[in-house]
Amino acid sequence: MRRSDWRAVLLAAAVVTLPAFAQDSDNVADVRCVAVGIRAAELPNSTQKSTGTLLVLYYLGRLDGRNPTLDLEKLLAEQVAKMTDADYATESQRCSQSLSLKGAQITRLGEDLRSHFK
Repeated sequence: MRRSDWRAVLLAAAVVTLPAFAQDSDNVADVRCVAVGIRAAELPNSTQKSTGTLLVLYYLGRLDGRNPTLDLEKLLAEQVAKMTDADYATESQRCSQSLSLKGAQITRLGEDLRSHFK
């Protein structure tokens, strides 16, 4: 093979693996949100408990929708072992913000659809 042929093959291989890498990083990010949600759901404060439950359900749905055969237990155990209290604080903000944005989107959708069902 000529040098330019090898470059084309390497470039194609890199492009093919990019979606898998993005999917893996998305899975890790979402699993971290599940970990945050589980931790919050164990708190005695009912608001935190409710928010934690919502986080778990929302991010489990994202993970299952993206990859129904994902070894969730393994990935969750790996991430929980790595996460520090600072990680939980940072991830809690990120995950909660994302969930709030989705909640606002659903609220707007409901308001928009209400006019169609009067």
